[in-house]
Amino acid sequence: MSLQKRKIAYHNIVFKNDENNYFDNKLFFKFVDYLDSLNSDEKTFRDDKNKKAVSIESIEQIKKEGMDFLKIVFKSCKYNHFPDYMSSVDGSERPTDKKEYEGDKELTHMMMRVDASEAYTIFEERRNGVTIGGVIKYFNKVLADYFRINKIDNKSYFWAGNIPPEDFLTSLNKAKRINIADIFLHESILGSEGLNLITDGGFDCREELVLTMKSKKGESIRKTAIKTLYSRISSSGTKLERIRLYGRDIDNMDVTLDSLQQKKKQEIIVELRENGTVDTYSIFAKMEELFGITE
Repeated sequence: MSLQKRKIAYHNIVFKNDENNYFDNKLFFKFVDYLDSLNSDEKTFRDDKNKKAVSIESIEQIKKEGMDFLKIVFKSCKYNHFPDYMSSVDGSERPTDKKEYEGDKELTHMMMRVDASEAYTIFEERRNGVTIGGVIKYFNKVLADYFRINKIDNKSYFWAGNIPPEDFLTSLNKAKRINIADIFLHESILGSEGLNLITDGGFDCREELVLTMKSKKGESIRKTAIKTLYSRISSSGTKLERIRLYGRDIDNMDVTLDSLQQKKKQEIIVELRENGTVDTYSIFAKMEELFGITE
């Protein structure tokens, strides 16, 4: 097999309801099970405006090192484009037998780590494949169908934020605006003198609490305040464990920053099959390495 570099991007996928970002782990996996249960024509979404069709090649749910992962392979094609074939040997041409509703199959790979607060995603970026925007549009169509068929009164939809490849502070300095800050605190703060909400230790919750701060409309949370909080994460005895930010970058695109964020690879080297397509096992093995999976 030959080798090739493939560009990758990082995203966090959550639910959005009105202006609130949240994540429902159980709902997410119910959605995935529903999507996986659909037959081939139900999984296929046609974007007639852009003449592109998107579907699912495969979905695999795995558990490794105590964490839940999803490996999803999308297939897509550009239809209504069927020019004549041209010979690379002598330049001769012949009519194509491709139908107007057919197109060359393109694969796009995506791997997610699904936890209590997000679906953290590594995504293969390809010019001829499906984009992350196309994935979210596809997911939202299926989610709306899931709510309708199961008579669930829920107006939530999927939202994806771009995670820059730089480290947290570098990305923060480049951000144009920060609209929302999630402050992750250790659950023991519930029984602290400041809150004094729990005194008997019988409160059953996750090991962390999330305090959400929002900027005033049209304004931004001050970066100096965020940097001050960030500097306290490693302090001895602190209850502050993590900061996650939602905002806009200099291109006015949605962006998500996380204090757990370190500088990330932007390319991986993968194996190709004889027909020039990416070997799925190879690319997912590389993505597993980026997630820190060693088993």
